[in-house]
Amino acid sequence: FNRLSQEGVGEVCNQLGNRVRPLLDGVQNATYRLDDAQYADNDINDPWCHQFIQHLDNMLRPFQSSLTPSNFEELVSMMMQLLAKQLEQVLVQKRFNQLGGLQLDREVRALVTYFSHMTQRTVRDKFARLTQIASILNLEKVQDLLEFWGDNAGPLAWRLTANEVRRTLALRIDFNQRAIDALKLK
Repeated sequence: FNRLSQEGVGEVCNQLGNRVRPLLDGVQNATYRLDDAQYADNDINDPWCHQFIQHLDNMLRPFQSSLTPSNFEELVSMMMQLLAKQLEQVLVQKRFNQLGGLQLDREVRALVTYFSHMTQRTVRDKFARLTQIASILNLEKVQDLLEFWGDNAGPLAWRLTANEVRRTLALRIDFNQRAIDALKLK
């Protein structure tokens, strides 16, 4: 019965996923090369995230009353995984400056906060890769990464490989590729 239930929730998630893809147009159209005025304006007039969360909430809320609590939790968990993967695929095609990295960090935190209110399950692990991408993209300089990498990572478990970290750093328009290549990442 559990397998059948999980398959049904998985099918609902796939159907909702098809409805979420067009909503990601907002992030596809968003720019992450921002000046101070654009960054401040985005704080007041969010370019996509707030509206995305509203649409997502409108899709998910009806299932909260029609599914068992455990099935709803499973649906939300599956949606988080799907959404994080789709967002990452869009974001790695973008170019950023530091303010754009800060904007992305704000958006990822908003998504984590939204999902934290929707489920009792852990949310941060589903968005760990996106959180790490956002953190990398809002570094001041390439070498700052070493404060958080390897032996300096502390309790932080990196979900990105060294090559993914380099590719993420290369998304910053103001980071020098030679400095990125020179990083000693193990």
